[in-house]
Amino acid sequence: MWAGAHYRPIPFLSPSDPAYTPLSPEQRRFHAQLAKEYSLALHTAETMKRLARSEPRSGVQIVTGEEYLECPPIENLSRKTGDVYASVDDKFRVLDQDELDIMNTKHAQRTTSGKVKWAYRFIKAGGRTTKRCLHDLSEALDVLPQRSPQQSRVQPVIINCSGLGVPTLSDPNTKVIRGQTVLVRNKFNKTLTRQCADGTWSFLIPRPLNGGTIVGGTKQIDDLDDSVRSEERGKLLENAVKYFHEFVSDVNEFEVITDNVGRRPWREGGVRIEVDRDTLSGRAVVVHGYGAGGRGYELSWGIASQICALVQTHVQSKQLDAKL
Repeated sequence: MWAGAHYRPIPFLSPSDPAYTPLSPEQRRFHAQLAKEYSLALHTAETMKRLARSEPRSGVQIVTGEEYLECPPIENLSRKTGDVYASVDDKFRVLDQDELDIMNTKHAQRTTSGKVKWAYRFIKAGGRTTKRCLHDLSEALDVLPQRSPQQSRVQPVIINCSGLGVPTLSDPNTKVIRGQTVLVRNKFNKTLTRQCADGTWSFLIPRPLNGGTIVGGTKQIDDLDDSVRSEERGKLLENAVKYFHEFVSDVNEFEVITDNVGRRPWREGGVRIEVDRDTLSGRAVVVHGYGAGGRGYELSWGIASQICALVQTHVQSKQLDAKL
């Protein structure tokens, strides 16, 4: 797998923050969305932290994370040294002005290079995987194994955590975010992020288990092009040299392994996590969990936990109905 991810928190304003009062209703809804995603991210961070310590071969590691913001929003400026930022005990601090002339922060982050091991663990426990192209969510019912008469009395549950395709793009609130990164063989010991005033980003994500480093990255909304753009690769590498001097000092020092292009479904209004009893007209209950955009790894365990709770509540209610 070429995937690599780091956990980069996105702060929010709560009603108790002085800066919250002048916000418009739309801005308040946006910060409420960020608050929900922040909770999902914290849950994921704690799980990842346990994996990094108990399962070194899991592809998760704890490294120092530094963020540099040229034009930080008010929710970032409201953070102070000692706050819970990435997770509890993350040693978060705002760097002193004499350390740098722009706002930046430093904290402990998790990085990951994939979860293949956990898929194998699922299979070993009796789970079954099927790779199939679905043109409609109802086609997922065809994947179900033969069910006994007793099982047939229980309504199936389909968990929709799909990427691009009919199940997500049929949602009018869903948009596509194209991202291009470069995987290089060069190693690094921390993850760095720079948010420029023009809205562009540069970042480095070291991949555990000698997986090299991800150099990124672009964020292009409603861009479906999955081809590699050589000019973007050049710009990403040049920016890494420009902003991250301790990594490399010249573009020619990079040992490029491959270029990566991903198209992720991002949902306006936030990740959709809910029970849907209407889509398949009673043939099955659908529990949705999609729309994280480029934050799939960051929110993964938090989303999964909420989905499991929804499924459990649904199953228990059906068991109660059967008894009544």
